[in-house]
Amino acid sequence: METTLPTLDVPREALVESICRVLKGEGRDHAAVTMIFIDDAYIRRLNREYRHLDRATDVLSFKMDDDTTPDQDLLGEIYISMDRARDQAVRYHVSVDEELQRLIVHGCLHLLGYDHHRTAERRVMRQKEAHYLSSDTGSISEG
Repeated sequence: METTLPTLDVPREALVESICRVLKGEGRDHAAVTMIFIDDAYIRRLNREYRHLDRATDVLSFKMDDDTTPDQDLLGEIYISMDRARDQAVRYHVSVDEELQRLIVHGCLHLLGYDHHRTAERRVMRQKEAHYLSSDTGSISEG
C-alpha cells in the first residue's frame, strides 16, 4: 500500500482484507490493487486531468489495462482523498475507518467494471457494496 501523506494512520489490514474480499467474490483472487491516500488538492488535479472535472472527489479508480484477464496480477490503482473521507465520515455518522472501507470497496468495484451512471448500474453497484460491507462478509464492525 502506498501513501503520499506521511502521517496517515489507516487500518491497512482491514482495507487489504476488504479488497481481497471483493476480488475473491468477483472471481479475481489473484489480482492486485494499489491504494494511494492523498489530499483534496491532489485528487482535484487528477480529477481535472483525467475526468475533466475541476473539483475534489472522494475516490478515483484507474484500471491498468482494459484487456486485463482474470489471471493477470495488477488490476489498477485506487486513489482516496483523506480530506473527503474524514468529511464524509462526519456527515454519514461513521468512523473514518468505516468510510475508508466503503471507499475502497467502491473503488475496487469500479476497477472491476461496475459503474453508477445509470439507475440500473447504480442499483447493482450499491447492492455489491452493501454485500461486501455487510457484517457477514467480515467488514469492520461499527464502533
